[in-house]
Amino acid sequence: MKTRVFILMVAMATVLFASCEQSEIEELVSANSKSVDLEGNVATHVFTTSIDDLTQTDIDGLLLMREEEKMARDVYTFFYEAYGVQVFDRISNSEGQHSSSVLSLIEYFGLTDPAVAEVGVFTNPDIQALYNQLTTAGSTIELALSTGAFIEEYDIADLQKLITATKNTDIIMVYTNLENGSDNHLRAFTNTLATYGIIYEPQILSVDVYAQILSETNGNGSKGKRGNNGNGGNGGNRTVTNIGIDANGDGLCDTTGLPVGQNQVNANQGKKGNGRN
Repeated sequence: MKTRVFILMVAMATVLFASCEQSEIEELVSANSKSVDLEGNVATHVFTTSIDDLTQTDIDGLLLMREEEKMARDVYTFFYEAYGVQVFDRISNSEGQHSSSVLSLIEYFGLTDPAVAEVGVFTNPDIQALYNQLTTAGSTIELALSTGAFIEEYDIADLQKLITATKNTDIIMVYTNLENGSDNHLRAFTNTLATYGIIYEPQILSVDVYAQILSETNGNGSKGKRGNNGNGGNGGNRTVTNIGIDANGDGLCDTTGLPVGQNQVNANQGKKGNGRN
């Protein structure tokens, strides 16, 4: 199966307020992780189609999504063990359910499950390379949360593409439920980043699609946090680095085509007293 090479550019935008005490941050993070339905709708569904209805694209997509969802679960498990931030634990459990939902389709159609039980191990070499680089990219709590947001963006984009490419009603149903769950996960990560005074900018989705996803929250999403953080300003914003991912091992960043070591840019510096709204 020919699979696309995954890419990552984790971009942490301007940091405005970071004045909360750690205990306050932990309380807000916990509240954010509980304020949305992280599980998504993964209810049992009676499948009605058959293996004869599948195209090769359908089959390749199912095998890919099975390991992609497991990869997300394993990355979040890794980050939870490293940092103990509750949102990683909750979303890793949800991703496990998502992976199981895809497995239910694989088993129903009589396909061979590509996933292995061992955490951090994958049969798809591109996903294995991505897992290795994502876990390395999350070298701080903030970068780990930004990596999580990126994973959810990529998952949403992938699911939308696969939904468009299939006519199978069972696959569409499962993928739509997974996309809804990923929307919730993205909101949870951006809410948590805002708690740390960080505004996440979309890397894969268009600005309009990203804004629409955030607008579906209950009012506690990062759109509101962006406006609040923009008032009063604190000056002296942190410089951040984009992290180039080289999933195919050719020494070049998959996003820019530059050598990985050169794929570094500084975040824009905001003016004192003026934030984004």
